[in-house]
Parts: sequence; structure tokens; C-alpha cells
Amino acid sequence: MADNKENILSIKNLIVHYETDEEVVEAVNNISLDIGKGEVVGLVGETGAGKTTTALTIMGLLPPRVGHVISGNIFLEGEDLMKKSNSQMRNIRGKKISMIFQDPMTALNPVKTVGDQIAEVVLLHEHCSKAEALKRAQHMLEMVGIVPERYKDYPHQFSGGMKQRIVIAIALACEPDLLIADEPTTALDVTIQAQILDMMRALQKNHGTSMIFITHDLGIVAEMCDHCAVMYAGELVEYGTTAQVFDNPKHPYTRALYQSIPSLDKDVKRLHVIPGLVPDPSNLPSCCSFCERCGEKKAVCSKYDTNIIEIEPGHWAKCLQYSPSWKESL
Repeated sequence: MADNKENILSIKNLIVHYETDEEVVEAVNNISLDIGKGEVVGLVGETGAGKTTTALTIMGLLPPRVGHVISGNIFLEGEDLMKKSNSQMRNIRGKKISMIFQDPMTALNPVKTVGDQIAEVVLLHEHCSKAEALKRAQHMLEMVGIVPERYKDYPHQFSGGMKQRIVIAIALACEPDLLIADEPTTALDVTIQAQILDMMRALQKNHGTSMIFITHDLGIVAEMCDHCAVMYAGELVEYGTTAQVFDNPKHPYTRALYQSIPSLDKDVKRLHVIPGLVPDPSNLPSCCSFCERCGEKKAVCSKYDTNIIEIEPGHWAKCLQYSPSWKESL
């Protein structure tokens, strides 16, 4: 999916499995994705689509002994992260790439002050004293809308929305080039969610930080993102600018996701649902993974699969209806 933009991150043919004694879960299946400098890319899809696994692979944080990169490359400004040692990745995490995890309750250490937790990241990557690191911590708290004097407080003394702001402050403490936000507004009320999004938008604009925004909320993608990538059953099934994907979705799964969004203009008795279930990742079909749930399928869909195809400049979809096999079946 190359174009003329300057990329900060390039994922090439990435395959990731979780392996246990009982089964092999094919979590990510041959995805390729480019993130441009200063760009915000939304990564959407149902639970289990492989979004978080993709993020953890970029960060080098796959569960040990279980998570395995089978093949593929991840280039950060031309450097292959797959070839980095654990110690080299520790130097990259927090400095060049940071991640906001789903649950701030588990992301924060309950026995350390929030100031110490922010300062810890600064001390790891910057040549400075503890006093300077704590001063930076206070500045970061102020930047995310928390009174800097509260740097001596512990996580339990903050509300859920404030905890999320602290997690964001930790992620941005060393001004990373790439920020991965994994459901950063989950479990927050609408008012706090809007505040967090406004803050992240301002920070991205001021610092030019590239972002991968993982979410179930298509409204957030429409508001925040330049490009949208849709994942299903570990595969990238559609990619394009946010306008392309929202105004003219090409994959049946993307269209089905949009139909599932409740409308304020229509009085409906029953919300639209996508029939069936996501296929078992430990037993994926050899044909199109969305075939069994697709309302547009033909006989060819249960026999073959296809690679992702460029439908129009910059707009890609992984669907047989855009392949020669589809035309031959008509």
C-alpha cells in the first residue's frame, strides 16, 4: 500500500500466532500497512480482529512463550524492529514509540505516585536528574489538564478520566514519534471522552505525532483520523482515507459495520446486527473469512480467497467481487 507519503512506520506481510499445547491461534494474517509522518490512522474491527495484537507486536510486547511472529517485518523509520533485541526495544519504547493501553486501572502502579511513574520514563530515556524528571512530570500533568501539584498523589486518588489522562501523560513524556492509542476512551462517560479526544487532537497537532488509533467507535475515527484500516479475523480487509472508507465503503464487512450504527434520524424497532460469528481463529477457513456472514456472497466466495486489491488510488479492499474470479462466476 505504498504511496508518495513519507512513512514513519511500515508493516510488511505480518503474521502473528499464539501457540499453546492445545491449539494455534492465527491472530494476525499477512497484513501490510503504512503510517505516514504526522498522520492519524484508525484501526477498527470487532473484538478478536487482531487490532491489539498488531499494536503489541509493534511495541515488542507479545506475551512471552505464547505469542510468535511467524513472518513479516515492521520498519520504524527504515529500521526493522523485528531484528531488535529486548534491550534495544526498551530504548525505543517510550522514546520513539509509546502506547496508551486499554485499561488505565491496570496500566498504573498503585504503590507509586503518578509523578514518580512519569519521571521513571523520563529518567530511562533522558540524561537528567531526578529533580528535573519530576519537574517534567509536573509539566506533563499540567499539559493533560491536571493540577501539577498533584504529582505526589497515588492512582487511587484520581477518577477514571484523570487516570486515563495520566496514562497519556506517561506515553507522551518523551515526545514519541509514534503513539499507539488502544481504546483510550473505553469506559469513560461521553463528557470525559470528548475532553480526552480534544486533548489528544491538540497534542497531535502541536507535536506532529503520528498515531494509530484503535477503536470500536466509528464516530471517533471520522472525527480523529486521516486514514482508516478495517480488520476482520486477523486480516486487513479495507484501507483508504477516512473519506473514502466512510463515503464509499468497498468491503461488505465495512458496509455491515456502518449499518450497525444506530441512527438518530430513523425510528427503528430493532438494531441491525451482522449475522453469525467471527470465525474461530484456531480454525480459519481457506476461503474468504467473511463468507459465512456476508449478504453479498456468491458460490465462488466459499471456494477461493484473494489478496487485498487497490480499487481506486489509495483505496484497497480484500474482496473477491473486485477480482477476475468474481466476473467469471457471473
